[in-house]
Amino acid sequence: MTKEEYISGVEQWADGVLRFVMRCGSGRPEAEDAVQEAYARLWQRHDAVPSEKGRAFLMTVAYRYAMSRFRHAKVEQSHAEAWADEASCHPAEQLEQREAIEWALRRLPTEQKALLQLRDVEGFSYKEMADMLQLSEQQVQVYLFRARVAMRKMLQKLGY
Repeated sequence: MTKEEYISGVEQWADGVLRFVMRCGSGRPEAEDAVQEAYARLWQRHDAVPSEKGRAFLMTVAYRYAMSRFRHAKVEQSHAEAWADEASCHPAEQLEQREAIEWALRRLPTEQKALLQLRDVEGFSYKEMADMLQLSEQQVQVYLFRARVAMRKMLQKLGY
């Protein structure tokens, strides 16, 4: 894709990509962010993306970006709800729960501990975690499953 084709694509496809992302459930500000990110990524790869595939590339990138942000927001919301539930507990109970979780986390292998943090606290995808830790996505899923099972067993033994 040449610079002229890219500029032409911005003029032709921007509104359609924006409408598509908004129809997928994003609000306008989030959709605008997704479209902007899609065009930035298209420009980064403009040499590798043929002009006839530019629109499809934009739609795919914008959709994935918007859904990733949506999932991240969902994770943040669930953590906020968990903190709100925890805040309703007596302070001594909160301290006991936190100590129990920290105790169980210290007993996990390093990779499992890192994966729990990356996925459940930070909200990263399996692919992102695999890239960060130089594992396959299947290994990430297996290690994360094992970590959650181990945490559940240890916390059950402690009465939680």
